[in-house]
Amino acid sequence: MAESRREQKHRRIVEEAERIFLSFGLRSASIDEIAAAAGVSKVTIYNYFGSKDDLFVECVRRLTERHFDELNASIEQVAGAAAKLNAVFAHNIEASSRYQPAFIKDMMGVPRIWERVRVFRESEAERLITGILEEGVATGEFRQIDIRRTTRLIMSFAEIVPRLYPYEDEREAEHFLRNLYEFLTGAVSRRT
Repeated sequence: MAESRREQKHRRIVEEAERIFLSFGLRSASIDEIAAAAGVSKVTIYNYFGSKDDLFVECVRRLTERHFDELNASIEQVAGAAAKLNAVFAHNIEASSRYQPAFIKDMMGVPRIWERVRVFRESEAERLITGILEEGVATGEFRQIDIRRTTRLIMSFAEIVPRLYPYEDEREAEHFLRNLYEFLTGAVSRRT
């Protein structure tokens, strides 16, 4: 079934907004730029989304869906819970390198945005991490842990990272994430 004009316009707005937000972040992007790129008026954008924040959150939701689709596909190819956990972390590092620091900073560091974005990011992350931890405990790769609490602990780093993350230095940011993920993997692994 072909897209209606309304659906085409909606898709075009979101695609252009995503491109602009990824380049400049929320605070530096303007609705004027997005409207011009999408070939619509500012009023049209506000009719579809209500606010710039709403449009940004919609873009982050779509990026999050794609992120988890890619992530799920990549870990299906990996054997073993520790390898899957490392694949999740490696994917997150690779994905973060695709985004400008301003985008990550605005997504994670603006409380009114993060509170809205966190909801849908957490539900998928919780399912994924819980499954990997359950597999690791069942196979003996991971020590006996309280899976629910350990999942919450791992995910709580998403709340802490915005306060510690070195947004402006790409190499330092990657180093920061690698150390964090190495620490988390070591915390659940069975000591040999």
